[in-house]
Amino acid sequence: MHGDAREHPPITIAEAASSASDPARAEAPIVGEAIFLWVERPFLWIDRASARIFGDRFNPFAHTGAIANTLLAVAVISGALLLFWYSPSVHQAYGSMRAIEDAFVPRLIRSLHRYSSDACLFFVGVHAARLVAARRFTGARWLAWITGLAATALVWLIGWLGYWLVWDERARQVALGTARVLDVLPIFGDPLSRAFLADASVNSLLFFIVFFLHMLIPMALVIALWLHIARLQRPSYLAHAQLATVVCALLVLVSAAIPALAAGPARMTVVPGALSLDYWYLVPLFATDRMSGAAMWTLGLAGALLVLPLPWILRKKPARTAEIATSRCNACEQCATDCPYEAIQLVPRTDGRPFAVQAEVDPARCVGCGICVGSCSTAGTALPGIDMLQERARIERLLDAARDKPAVLFACSDALPSGFVDDERFLVVRMPCAGWLQAVSVERALRHGAKEIVVAGCTSCRFREGLKWTEARLQGDRKVGLSANTDRARVRIVSSDRTTTSRSFMRAVSATNVRPIPAFVRRSAQLAVITLVTAVIVGGSVLPYAPPQPSGPELVISLKQTGIAKEECRTLSEAELAQRPPHMRQPRVCERRRAAVGLRVVIDGVEARATTYPAQGIWGDGVSVGLEAIPITRGTHEISVTIDNGQSAYTDTRRLQFDEAQRHVLLFERSTGFHWQ
Repeated sequence: MHGDAREHPPITIAEAASSASDPARAEAPIVGEAIFLWVERPFLWIDRASARIFGDRFNPFAHTGAIANTLLAVAVISGALLLFWYSPSVHQAYGSMRAIEDAFVPRLIRSLHRYSSDACLFFVGVHAARLVAARRFTGARWLAWITGLAATALVWLIGWLGYWLVWDERARQVALGTARVLDVLPIFGDPLSRAFLADASVNSLLFFIVFFLHMLIPMALVIALWLHIARLQRPSYLAHAQLATVVCALLVLVSAAIPALAAGPARMTVVPGALSLDYWYLVPLFATDRMSGAAMWTLGLAGALLVLPLPWILRKKPARTAEIATSRCNACEQCATDCPYEAIQLVPRTDGRPFAVQAEVDPARCVGCGICVGSCSTAGTALPGIDMLQERARIERLLDAARDKPAVLFACSDALPSGFVDDERFLVVRMPCAGWLQAVSVERALRHGAKEIVVAGCTSCRFREGLKWTEARLQGDRKVGLSANTDRARVRIVSSDRTTTSRSFMRAVSATNVRPIPAFVRRSAQLAVITLVTAVIVGGSVLPYAPPQPSGPELVISLKQTGIAKEECRTLSEAELAQRPPHMRQPRVCERRRAAVGLRVVIDGVEARATTYPAQGIWGDGVSVGLEAIPITRGTHEISVTIDNGQSAYTDTRRLQFDEAQRHVLLFERSTGFHWQ
């Protein structure tokens, strides 16, 4: 099994390298790998560069999820503190916000609340983009994708509603856009848009409901985040203390230097001019200010249908699920401990061996990384098509047969450059993940004459913790690690990715011309990256925006009136009576309905609008609701409005001055009469 020189005559290193198999790439992806290499390239380059600049512990792009959670916690805490000064009333909200801005501490807390929310969405976006580029969301990881989308939507919704609560010019656009979207749904008796025609019509109860939702939705967000990491073992809930301190310090500095301020007060009859906009949360205003509610629902549903099925559309062929050879399992529990996805459980023993438990793989959770293979000292776990014992025997046979003993390169397939060609100085062994490697394979390769052992792990692991556990094993810190008498000086670990050039990769694995970045250059690069990220986050929250302006003055009429009740009766025919049950054979039936409400608008003696509004309700016996927008020219006009409920007519006449882009609003209800704004 170990090979014999009499059976296998000596071969050259090049011949040994060319005979190496590539079991780790046995699964061809459904979607072309070349396409995703171009998508993934910028993210891999950023990961590689930021790892060299910051190191693994402080690399912000390696901890995007944990940083996003930390920023979310800051936003929640600062939002709770703002309640000491904020008044959740439509009449007092803006005034309380101005008072907050006039004092340093409340202003600082409010700015922290805003910038932490913006930064949270930024890191959520980077986190999602990295996972999509690396396809770390397909197969068994579909739950993380679906719940991640839900959590992102909830974070955005919290911010959207939060801007409503400021009740400034931005809030005006948010309220109108929300109403336009919700009016499409049959959930309100009256169109929600009617509540935002004039300042006096804004409902205080509705404002409080928005405030309540802003406080309540974070509870649903907690559930979504819990489900998001439910299949992960040892997840990073928050950034570690040192990284969190750096993030919070930067937030405080930015909040103190660039306070987040409200825009002008909301005036429902006046369309605001140019204003700064927080694009992280308010970019949908480009749609809500210009599109109908039905069009926005169509756009939203189309987007959902595009992104929700991605785990199945972009998946590879079904992942190889780890298998347990129960006869080799000695209940060491190491595979269950090391598995990053909790895909291995310990269950009662079934084969009669003198152990209480045995390992069992859950196929719904297994992603085929092979980390459990590297953690099993008895070779009791395996991935189909990549037999560890056969691969170990092949390596030993090639080493025994080589005249000049090569170094052995154990390489994660994602760590090899695209188009990599085996080098004659190395016997290349491709692995699905660095965690697949067993320490005993390294020891045996050294005993069979390998010049040295180089383990290449990927910079941005497509799985989780593979290189981490391999490092621990090769340092002798795990149960299945290298033995104490192994020459660890002949074992090296490098990290790389598919976008690295073959030349750079070979320099790294050969330990040639690899120079550390000078401290001054590294510090300067760190400052540049931090400045750039901060500028993107802050800049995205203060960019200008101009809502579409009306083409001219406008007269808006909103009415809510009940038509006169009418009863229509008729006598049933003998045939109709015969079709009815005996207890329902009344000779006459009467239907109670309400008359339609009419509207007539006369401008300067000329009829400008005449229409009717039928009664609402299934039986046509509800209230009639109407909303009309009538363009008008600049200048002074005599306006006469008549509303007829079928029995009584109500008329009001006003002489009004219409300036450029000005809107006059008339609200009518029978209980309050005509009310001009």
